[in-house]
Amino acid sequence: MFSFYILLIIVLIIVIYTLPMTIKICFNNYGSNFILNIYLYILRFIRIGFFDINYKRIDENDRIEMSLRLFGIKLLSTVVDAANLTIKDKKPVIKYEIHKAFFLKFPKKTGERKMFSFHDISRMSNLFYSNKKVIYETSLNIKKSIVIRKFNLNIKEGFNDAALTSILYGIINSVVYTIVVPIYCNIRFLNKPSISISPYFGRNILESNFNCILDFRYGNIIVNSIKFIKNFKWR
Repeated sequence: MFSFYILLIIVLIIVIYTLPMTIKICFNNYGSNFILNIYLYILRFIRIGFFDINYKRIDENDRIEMSLRLFGIKLLSTVVDAANLTIKDKKPVIKYEIHKAFFLKFPKKTGERKMFSFHDISRMSNLFYSNKKVIYETSLNIKKSIVIRKFNLNIKEGFNDAALTSILYGIINSVVYTIVVPIYCNIRFLNKPSISISPYFGRNILESNFNCILDFRYGNIIVNSIKFIKNFKWR
């Protein structure tokens, strides 16, 4: 019986490794609040994973809720309560508290408040810069197996001031098409991307809706991830 389970696990790994995987990304924002949902499918209709990020502005503080499910099991549930920017030792820092729950454990609130400073952001940017070649080569190899079946983006923006609305409209257009055009030229699309950016004059509004469905080969991701970790310079 034990050997049967081992054989079943091996067959499952081989099937997952070879079959195409599908990711569905949904993003919605209303003002400063947003919801990001990422779904993982096998054979386009069998959902095996779900990742969710929900950002809320509560009074003067911010709250980020994250959850991860795999094969119907909640693997992670995290809530981050971030306070306003403060000064500590003449440096700007962000105070936050974390509530965590892993697997079947009940959420526990951390007793201490942690600090996240702009020094950490600088350190991460330097780490990214020192590994830009590895990141670029890995992205080239991964994109070969990616096929985008759906790409829809809708943005609504506006201010009471018509001049500000026009300026923001131009900025959003330049940023969106600067990002989308290289993706469209380097990754295979089954359908042309649908992009709508609508200005609303005399009205304060900032809403967006993004839906994307893409297929990829799980085996390609694993192989390139191993190479990436092996060649990544951590210091």
